[in-house]
Formats: sequence, C-alpha cells, structure tokens
Amino acid sequence: MINTKLILVDGIFGSGKSTIAHFIARQIAKNGIKVRWFYEEEKNHPLSEIGKNIEESEEDHSKRVLSEYPQKWVDFVNKIKDDEYTYIVESYLFQDVLFSPHFMNDIDKRTIKEYSHKLLEISRCLNPVLIHLYQQDVRKPLIITWQRRGEEWTSFYMALDESTLYCKNRNLNGEAAVIQLWQDFTDFTVELFQEYNFKKLQIENSAQDWITYRKQILDFLELPFVEEKLFDSSYSRFCGEYFGCGEIFKIHVNNNRLCLDAFWLNLKLLPVSENQVEMEGFPITFKFYRYGGKKKIKLVKSDCYYKKGSILNEYKSFRISEKKLGKFCGIYWCEDKKLERKLYLKNGKFYYWREEAKESLIIPITDTQFQLIIDVDNRIDFIQVDGKWHFTLDLKGNKPSFSLFVKKDMDQKSE
Repeated sequence: MINTKLILVDGIFGSGKSTIAHFIARQIAKNGIKVRWFYEEEKNHPLSEIGKNIEESEEDHSKRVLSEYPQKWVDFVNKIKDDEYTYIVESYLFQDVLFSPHFMNDIDKRTIKEYSHKLLEISRCLNPVLIHLYQQDVRKPLIITWQRRGEEWTSFYMALDESTLYCKNRNLNGEAAVIQLWQDFTDFTVELFQEYNFKKLQIENSAQDWITYRKQILDFLELPFVEEKLFDSSYSRFCGEYFGCGEIFKIHVNNNRLCLDAFWLNLKLLPVSENQVEMEGFPITFKFYRYGGKKKIKLVKSDCYYKKGSILNEYKSFRISEKKLGKFCGIYWCEDKKLERKLYLKNGKFYYWREEAKESLIIPITDTQFQLIIDVDNRIDFIQVDGKWHFTLDLKGNKPSFSLFVKKDMDQKSE
C-alpha cells in the first residue's frame, strides 16, 4: 500500500464520498492493515467543527474558526502520528472545513486557500493523500440527491443554503441559488486541488461508473482488491418492517442487494456474519435475532444518528379509519410545560405539529396507542376523561420526558 497514514476523501454532498471512504476502509482491513475510518457526522469526531455562539455574527464566527480550528488538526496529528493505524477522514478538507463557515459566508477566496494549505502543512508528517470526487456540472447530481433524500431533508438544506451570505450578496434565490452556490464551490475546490503538492487523485464521477472509480482508487493507493460478499439470499429472512429510535426501518431486497429504507431509501447493507450486517457508507451495524417468536434488531454499533444498543422491534402496520382518527384531531395544551400542540389529518395521514419544528407523522399501534416518527423512542397514549380526549407523550431520548396534553375547546383561546 502507498506510504500514508492519512487518506482524505472529499466532495460535495451526494458525491459518494462516504460510500467510497467505507469501501477503502474495508479493503485496507482485508489486506491486513489496521485502519480507522471517521464518518463525516460521527459522534465525537476529532475534527468536528467549532460551533457558533448565540450572539456571534457570521463574520466573527468565521474569523474565530480561522484562528482556533487549526489547533484541532494539531491535536489530531499529534495523537495519531506514532500509532499503527491508517486513518481515513472524509469531508474535513473541503466541505465541512472550507464551505462552512467560510465559503458560504463569502470570505475572501485567497484567505480560504491559505487556510486550507495551512491545515495540510500541519498534517504533512502523515504523508496525506487526497481523493476528490466531483461533478463538472453539479445540477444533475444535486437533483438526484434531493430526490433520493426526500422532501424534508431537501427543504431544510435548500433553505439553509439560500440564506447564506454568498447567495444574499449575489441576490440568488430558490433552487437556482443552491445550484449556483455548490457549482461555484465545486469550481473553487477543483482549482484548489491543482495547487496541492502532495499525492492526490481527482475523479469526475458524473458517469456513475463506480466499478471503474473503485479500481482507479485502489490502483492509486497501491492496494490489491480483495473480493467481498455483497449479498447472500439467506439474508432475505430478515426482510420486514421494524420500529425503534422513533423511525420505521424497512428491510428489503432490491437489485440483488439487501437494502434498508430509513432516513433515506435503499441504503445498502453488507453481510458481516450469519446474522449481522453493516450499513454501507455509515458506521452502523445491525444484529438480527428473535425473541418471544418475534424478529428484532439490535444496533450493536452506531457511531452516528442512533444510540448504540437500541432495539428495533418487528412492526406490523395497524390501520385506523380516517373517521376514527378524526376524533383525536384538535389543539392540545400541556399545562406543566406550557406547550400547545396540534393533531390533524392530511392526505389520509395523521400528523403532530409543534411550534418550534415541522410536523411529524404519527402511526397507530392500537386503537388508542401511537408512535411519533421522530428521532427518539416514544409513545402517545390517548385517554378519555369526561368525554374529552387527552394524550400522554412519553419520550425516551437524551432528555426523557413524560407529558399530559389536554384537548382544548374550540372556542378556548391559546394560553
């Protein structure tokens, strides 16, 4: 293998960097080399961004990051430089370091370039190498990514991008603003890539020819390819729907691969052992088992999004007519927490609305018990008191809570 302790994989969102970083990590391990891969949104990431203070302006935050963030690289390099591992870090050279908070805040490009070169000089003793995945025209891959990741994810990030100083200073709005922002950033990173004077590989991946790209990457890393099992038909016994962590997880077979529908559709699962699989591109491992005659999943590894050790239970859909759901609709008030909530039907589905966030889908498990589709385990129980429906909401997240919501009369004003 090429002489390096640090492999940097980068590109904009949806460019395939997480999947490629995970593939490289597996291939390095299969070649008998100790490896550690840091997923972009991994918990306790050693190179995580410096957060913005509440009263801090965007400009002041960017200046503070330019001053303080290099120390994170110094600490990271000093910690790993003498151990036996090869490290793979994705998204922390371009996207999560340069784009936010600098490029999006329209910081001078010369300043950003000098900052990037400074970070690489800090890691020079690790013989870093860079693999950059990009698309010459970002419009098509962005639209594909938006379609794949769904309306809620897309709406949130489009609004975030549209509100940046970069877009505001150029009077850019809507979808065109987001496309222009990421096109300009891509062009900037392609230009910056040419300035780096260390080993690097750049792949224009618009053709989506991943077999060829993976071969190019392994040749670049001087790493022999080791065959890996991508699917075993026996794993189809795990197919079905599961509920846990505030989500429905659907395991199914698609194009001769075991897949998962969760926060995105058709996330690929890779066999690890007879009853374990790992999610491709994410540091998450599922263990399938049966208990009490029912299928279950345990998250034996989860370094992002979900809590390690969480249990997903086999889920059988329970249907309630719109007429029955309608009796629960209305405005509810929690006296203890001074919160107002609204439950309503839309397009035949039942939703929960809160002031500080968007609506969340509610799914029934019995005639009076429901689950809220959010990112924590929870349960809603409806009870009838003096002919009026109330509900209790039991949340089991990092800050567990149990609340009673009382249905308000239609003519009763908000508190």
